[in-house]
Amino acid sequence: MGLTDYRALLIDCDEVLVDRDSGVWTALQPLLDSRGGRPDKEQVLGEFREVVRELYPRFAELGFSGLLCFAHRQLAERWSLKASWEEGMSFARSAANWSLFEDAPGAMLYLRKFYRLLVVGDRDAEDRAVLCEHLGIVADDFISLASDPLRDEDWLSANELKPAHILRVTRPAARGQALTDVCLIGRERVKQPAPCAADYCINSMADLVAQHQVYLRR
Repeated sequence: MGLTDYRALLIDCDEVLVDRDSGVWTALQPLLDSRGGRPDKEQVLGEFREVVRELYPRFAELGFSGLLCFAHRQLAERWSLKASWEEGMSFARSAANWSLFEDAPGAMLYLRKFYRLLVVGDRDAEDRAVLCEHLGIVADDFISLASDPLRDEDWLSANELKPAHILRVTRPAARGQALTDVCLIGRERVKQPAPCAADYCINSMADLVAQHQVYLRR
């Protein structure tokens, strides 16, 4: 299928639209200052992702802020540091200030002319409305990571969609078993690998817009 043949895009929120890693790195600075030395950014972020993955089965119990708070505490324990729950909650609430990538608002504005835009991520209820407004989507189109819409027959039926109608827009590290076509957004890559490991390999949301325009002219 070509880019113009899909009816909906299922887009990862973090690291595709929202610069989570920069937000996490900034919010971890007080803890890293206590650690001392010159910590490697990619190693620190890798450890953060690892503890979040380990905690995610408890998401229903912890919620988004609780998940981040426990992640902060576990990182402190890994680094033999002491951190208060207040510091953990301050870290968790920093998620409200994670910024969009510069190209995300314009890309979403363009793409919603051609597709239904579904965003996959998690936020606290008080932050979700503002994020949806910034992304230009309605609340019902912000889908929790805990759900699996491509396997939910009731959801697909209610939205008059099939997996074949949907292009998943995700980051390379997040790829799982594909139930639909996949577009990998590799923001950190100078050049995408050849051959592409998915149906599409693109460097940014701005490049996705550019590629869509190429398909329109065909």
